[in-house]
Amino acid sequence: MVKRLVLAIAAVTGVIAHAQAPIVLMDSTGRIAGRSLNETLALIAVGGVTAPASIRSIYGSDQKTVSGQATWQSGGSVLFTSSDCSTGAYVFSSAHAGLRATAQVETPDGVVLFVGAIGTPATISVRSILYGSGCSPVTVQQNGVLPVEATLNLTTTYPPPLSFQ
Repeated sequence: MVKRLVLAIAAVTGVIAHAQAPIVLMDSTGRIAGRSLNETLALIAVGGVTAPASIRSIYGSDQKTVSGQATWQSGGSVLFTSSDCSTGAYVFSSAHAGLRATAQVETPDGVVLFVGAIGTPATISVRSILYGSGCSPVTVQQNGVLPVEATLNLTTTYPPPLSFQ
């Protein structure tokens, strides 16, 4: 009955409904890295949780964007309660409703995604901060942060270039 109704509507309107496959983010090996949330965010599975990961355009030698290719975004920071960026990792709470807090940091081994826990942000005593340039010791109180629950080296797990399929 439903199939006949769809066919009848299609015949009258000239529109045929097609099932659309979800858009996914593919890595250079052809593996699915995640599901598209928008043009700069993908949802990635990390240790049993789903978290947003940022991507950015790749640019050619003429500074024009390379068509159909992207790479992992970096430039974030992670706060630590240890003085050497080894233990007690925290990330700032997310501005994206319903998504986990994350940070992506370029390390010598690749871009690493740090995924925050679900919950209410806390205030902590920060003793070091991990940036793309390395670990910097500090002594500061910081609010609006969540403990890191999982990490994933995006570059080695899902090597660029990336593309939406």
